[in-house]
Amino acid sequence: MNNIRNKIRYLLGDIEISGIDTFTYGSSSIFTLTEPNVNSVIRVRRNDSVSGVTFVYNASTNKVTVSSSLTAGDTVEIDYTYYPNYSTTELNAYVQAALVHIGVHNYKTFEYDSTDDAIYPEPEAREENLIASITAVIMYPNNRTIRLPDITISVPNDLSTHYKISKIISGFKHNVHGILEVI
Repeated sequence: MNNIRNKIRYLLGDIEISGIDTFTYGSSSIFTLTEPNVNSVIRVRRNDSVSGVTFVYNASTNKVTVSSSLTAGDTVEIDYTYYPNYSTTELNAYVQAALVHIGVHNYKTFEYDSTDDAIYPEPEAREENLIASITAVIMYPNNRTIRLPDITISVPNDLSTHYKISKIISGFKHNVHGILEVI
Protein backbone atom coordinates (compact mmCIF):
# COMPACT_ATOMS: atom_id res chain seq x y z
CA MET A 1 0.00 0.00 0.00
CA ASN A 2 2.85 2.42 0.66
CA ASN A 3 3.92 2.22 -3.00
CA ILE A 4 0.37 2.88 -4.18
CA ARG A 5 -0.14 5.78 -1.76
CA ASN A 6 3.17 7.31 -2.87
CA LYS A 7 2.18 7.01 -6.54
CA ILE A 8 -1.18 8.66 -5.82
CA ARG A 9 0.56 11.49 -3.98
CA TYR A 10 2.94 12.01 -6.94
CA LEU A 11 0.06 12.05 -9.39
CA LEU A 12 -1.84 14.64 -7.34
CA GLY A 13 1.19 16.70 -6.30
CA ASP A 14 0.69 15.96 -2.59
CA ILE A 15 4.42 15.89 -1.87
CA GLU A 16 5.83 15.64 1.66
CA ILE A 17 7.06 18.95 3.08
CA SER A 18 8.72 20.04 6.33
CA GLY A 19 7.06 21.89 9.15
CA ILE A 20 8.18 23.41 12.44
CA ASP A 21 5.93 24.21 15.39
CA THR A 22 7.18 26.29 18.31
CA PHE A 23 5.57 26.21 21.74
CA THR A 24 6.29 27.81 25.10
CA TYR A 25 6.09 25.27 27.91
CA GLY A 26 3.61 26.07 30.65
CA SER A 27 2.35 23.08 32.57
CA SER A 28 1.56 20.38 29.98
CA SER A 29 4.29 18.48 28.16
CA ILE A 30 1.81 17.40 25.45
CA PHE A 31 1.90 19.49 22.27
CA THR A 32 -0.58 19.32 19.38
CA LEU A 33 0.96 19.78 15.92
CA THR A 34 -0.69 22.34 13.65
CA GLU A 35 -0.64 20.26 10.46
CA PRO A 36 -3.11 17.34 10.31
CA ASN A 37 -1.33 14.90 7.94
CA VAL A 38 1.96 14.42 9.78
CA ASN A 39 4.18 11.73 8.33
CA SER A 40 6.95 11.73 10.96
CA VAL A 41 8.41 13.79 13.78
CA ILE A 42 12.09 14.32 13.08
CA ARG A 43 13.30 15.98 16.28
CA VAL A 44 12.26 18.01 19.28
CA ARG A 45 14.41 20.86 20.60
CA ARG A 46 14.27 22.44 24.05
CA ASN A 47 15.69 25.96 24.08
CA ASP A 48 17.48 25.28 20.76
CA SER A 49 19.10 22.07 22.04
CA VAL A 50 18.25 18.51 20.97
CA SER A 51 20.51 17.02 23.62
CA GLY A 52 18.63 14.92 26.17
CA VAL A 53 15.16 15.53 24.71
CA THR A 54 13.05 12.38 24.61
CA PHE A 55 9.60 12.36 23.06
CA VAL A 56 6.84 10.18 21.68
CA TYR A 57 4.58 11.05 18.75
CA ASN A 58 1.01 9.70 18.71
CA ALA A 59 -0.27 9.69 15.11
CA SER A 60 -3.90 9.08 16.07
CA THR A 61 -4.05 12.23 18.24
CA ASN A 62 -1.42 14.24 16.32
CA LYS A 63 0.30 15.05 19.62
CA VAL A 64 3.90 14.97 20.78
CA THR A 65 4.58 14.12 24.41
CA VAL A 66 7.95 15.26 25.75
CA SER A 67 9.11 13.01 28.58
CA SER A 68 12.26 15.02 29.35
CA SER A 69 12.04 17.51 32.18
CA LEU A 70 10.84 20.95 31.14
CA THR A 71 10.82 24.24 33.02
CA ALA A 72 8.08 26.84 32.69
CA GLY A 73 9.02 29.23 29.90
CA ASP A 74 11.13 26.69 27.96
CA THR A 75 10.82 26.95 24.19
CA VAL A 76 9.89 23.62 22.59
CA GLU A 77 10.45 23.39 18.83
CA ILE A 78 9.15 20.35 16.93
CA ASP A 79 10.44 19.52 13.42
CA TYR A 80 8.28 17.17 11.37
CA THR A 81 7.22 16.23 7.85
CA TYR A 82 3.66 16.22 6.58
CA TYR A 83 1.49 15.94 3.51
CA PRO A 84 -0.36 19.17 2.74
CA ASN A 85 -3.54 17.70 1.24
CA TYR A 86 -4.48 14.11 2.04
CA SER A 87 -4.22 11.83 5.05
CA THR A 88 -3.36 8.14 4.78
CA THR A 89 -6.91 7.34 5.89
CA GLU A 90 -8.38 9.39 3.04
CA LEU A 91 -6.11 7.74 0.48
CA ASN A 92 -7.03 4.28 1.79
CA ALA A 93 -10.73 5.05 1.33
CA TYR A 94 -10.20 6.25 -2.24
CA VAL A 95 -8.05 3.18 -3.03
CA GLN A 96 -10.91 0.94 -1.87
CA ALA A 97 -13.24 2.75 -4.27
CA ALA A 98 -10.73 2.20 -7.07
CA LEU A 99 -10.59 -1.51 -6.25
CA VAL A 100 -14.37 -1.69 -6.62
CA HIS A 101 -14.15 -0.09 -10.08
CA ILE A 102 -11.43 -2.54 -11.13
CA GLY A 103 -13.58 -5.48 -10.01
CA VAL A 104 -16.74 -4.13 -11.66
CA HIS A 105 -14.88 -3.81 -14.96
CA ASN A 106 -13.88 -7.49 -14.75
CA TYR A 107 -10.15 -6.98 -14.61
CA LYS A 108 -9.42 -8.58 -11.24
CA THR A 109 -10.95 -8.70 -7.77
CA PHE A 110 -8.66 -7.07 -5.23
CA GLU A 111 -9.47 -6.76 -1.53
CA TYR A 112 -8.00 -4.25 0.90
CA ASP A 113 -7.23 -5.66 4.36
CA SER A 114 -7.02 -2.81 6.87
CA THR A 115 -5.57 -4.98 9.64
CA ASP A 116 -2.27 -5.40 7.81
CA ASP A 117 -2.67 -2.46 5.39
CA ALA A 118 -2.32 -4.64 2.30
CA ILE A 119 -4.15 -5.52 -0.91
CA TYR A 120 -4.81 -9.17 -1.78
CA PRO A 121 -3.88 -10.70 -4.10
CA GLU A 122 -0.75 -8.60 -4.07
CA PRO A 123 -0.78 -6.32 -7.14
CA GLU A 124 2.09 -6.38 -9.62
CA ALA A 125 3.90 -3.09 -10.35
CA ARG A 126 1.71 -2.44 -13.42
CA GLU A 127 -1.40 -3.12 -11.36
CA GLU A 128 -0.19 -0.69 -8.69
CA ASN A 129 -0.01 1.94 -11.43
CA LEU A 130 -3.55 1.05 -12.51
CA ILE A 131 -4.86 1.35 -8.94
CA ALA A 132 -3.03 4.67 -8.43
CA SER A 133 -4.32 6.06 -11.75
CA ILE A 134 -7.93 5.18 -11.02
CA THR A 135 -7.65 6.51 -7.48
CA ALA A 136 -6.25 9.80 -8.80
CA VAL A 137 -9.16 10.10 -11.25
CA ILE A 138 -11.66 9.48 -8.45
CA MET A 139 -9.99 12.06 -6.23
CA TYR A 140 -9.40 14.66 -8.94
CA PRO A 141 -11.78 13.91 -11.83
CA ASN A 142 -11.06 17.13 -13.75
CA ASN A 143 -7.42 16.24 -14.30
CA ARG A 144 -6.91 15.93 -18.05
CA THR A 145 -3.61 14.00 -18.14
CA ILE A 146 -2.16 11.28 -15.94
CA ARG A 147 1.34 9.94 -16.58
CA LEU A 148 3.07 6.91 -15.14
CA PRO A 149 6.03 4.93 -16.51
CA ASP A 150 3.93 2.41 -18.43
CA ILE A 151 0.75 4.37 -19.18
CA THR A 152 -0.31 7.90 -20.18
CA ILE A 153 -3.94 8.94 -20.22
CA SER A 154 -5.24 12.15 -21.78
CA VAL A 155 -8.97 12.80 -21.81
CA PRO A 156 -11.33 15.61 -22.72
CA ASN A 157 -12.62 17.62 -19.77
CA ASP A 158 -16.28 16.84 -20.48
CA LEU A 159 -16.11 13.06 -19.87
CA SER A 160 -17.69 11.60 -16.72
CA THR A 161 -15.50 10.11 -14.03
CA HIS A 162 -16.94 6.63 -14.62
CA TYR A 163 -16.20 6.86 -18.34
CA LYS A 164 -12.61 7.95 -17.66
CA ILE A 165 -12.14 5.01 -15.30
CA SER A 166 -13.64 2.65 -17.86
CA LYS A 167 -11.19 3.92 -20.52
CA ILE A 168 -8.21 3.50 -18.17
CA ILE A 169 -9.11 -0.10 -17.38
CA SER A 170 -9.88 -0.85 -21.01
CA GLY A 171 -6.52 0.52 -22.11
CA PHE A 172 -4.78 -1.41 -19.35
CA LYS A 173 -6.47 -4.69 -20.35
CA HIS A 174 -5.51 -4.25 -23.99
CA ASN A 175 -1.91 -3.24 -23.40
CA VAL A 176 0.00 -6.00 -25.20
CA HIS A 177 3.45 -4.65 -24.38
CA GLY A 178 5.51 -6.27 -21.69
CA ILE A 179 7.35 -9.50 -21.10
CA LEU A 180 6.49 -12.36 -23.39
CA GLU A 181 7.38 -15.86 -22.38
CA VAL A 182 7.49 -19.12 -24.32
CA ILE A 183 5.98 -22.02 -22.43
